[in-house]
Amino acid sequence: MNVFILEDDHNQQRHLKTMIEKISREISINELKIHLFTSTDQLKMGLPVASKKNVFILDLEINGIKTAGLEISRVIRKHDELASIIFITVHDEFVYTTYKYRISALDFIAKDRGNIQEELKQDLIHIQKEVQATATKELFTYKSYYEEIHIPYKNICYFEANHSNTHSSIMYTIDNQQIRLNYNLRTIVKNETHFFRSHRSYLINPQQVKHVDFLHHQAVFYNGLICPVSRRHEKELFKLIK
Repeated sequence: MNVFILEDDHNQQRHLKTMIEKISREISINELKIHLFTSTDQLKMGLPVASKKNVFILDLEINGIKTAGLEISRVIRKHDELASIIFITVHDEFVYTTYKYRISALDFIAKDRGNIQEELKQDLIHIQKEVQATATKELFTYKSYYEEIHIPYKNICYFEANHSNTHSSIMYTIDNQQIRLNYNLRTIVKNETHFFRSHRSYLINPQQVKHVDFLHHQAVFYNGLICPVSRRHEKELFKLIK
């Protein structure tokens, strides 16, 4: 989780950092990174790649400007639609204004209520659950003889029909593993939407295709693997990887 704190009071900034570190230990947040900013210009320069793991904790009043936090939140939301934004301030009257700005803030915590840590904790628990739910959706799940195994979709290149056993298939991964599955291609297609049927014997992950070789009727993957593509599916695959 990446936490970005905008607070111009150094004492309060350190207090928030300590608070978040404590919450992180309590709820077992993995790979916590905290970034501190005292001005909106600093934060603009440090905006990360969009991600559900990004959490922005903003004071509304920065360096004497009462709406500075709201104004930078608009920049953040335009740059990152996935991030969570939490306002911490003494200015209760700005609650309505957040809706006017259409920020979709997760929470609005008043400094003078005295329960900032508990409210922050509940917010971070909510964000952590959202991140975990998203991560689960990005996994391909299959069963071996002994256990259920999860692999990120992005780590899969393609599946090949196993001609020696029509009830199984072979999965090829980005690190050149070949894993035999107890499912045929028809079963995988029925249960998954991430893959493209490029050939009667192959099921491709377009995310890992570097380019389509129209001359040799092949898909070339980023890791160097190659697999056949039928002529009638070449253009469709090409559109998927553009």
